[in-house]
Amino acid sequence: MPALVFASQLASLLAIVLVPGVMLIVVLKKGWMRRLAVPLDADATWRDGRPLFGPTKTWLGVVIYVGGAMIVAGILGHPDLGEWVAPVLRGSRSVAIGFLLGLVYVVGELLNSFVKRRVGIASSTETTSRWRPVQRAADLADGIVAVSVLLIALGSSPLLVAATALVGVAVHAGTDVVMHRLRLKSR
Repeated sequence: MPALVFASQLASLLAIVLVPGVMLIVVLKKGWMRRLAVPLDADATWRDGRPLFGPTKTWLGVVIYVGGAMIVAGILGHPDLGEWVAPVLRGSRSVAIGFLLGLVYVVGELLNSFVKRRVGIASSTETTSRWRPVQRAADLADGIVAVSVLLIALGSSPLLVAATALVGVAVHAGTDVVMHRLRLKSR
């Protein structure tokens, strides 16, 4: 496969997870769809007395990630884009694939939040322990790793998925820095 086609297919997979993330930041900053900014766990606690996920994991995030992934996948599924789009996103099933990818991304995020609450890390905070780099890596990769597993299960090229995951984590790290500097995202 020519390098330009590979890069284009990689970009198509990245768009599925990165565009909804940017959309969520914009929606939050603009104060749109506030009624959906309700915690998924409804403030329920686990048997340790800590929240299941915490107040920052909301229905708004689910709607934006899943809906955004469906929209992006639907656009990318247009037949005229052909080989420039990752094969898994091509054709009439692109919106359904977008739904699955968005949902799995959210599940990856929720699993990470659940684990962080169990070890005593509050929502939107970082540990001050020696495990901070591990937490940072998990925060950057949680949804992308979950999506990567699904992409492999759907028959995507392991090389394309691995490259997408690596570039995705790097882009996520870079956009976090930019978002913090622009004060669009808080620490």
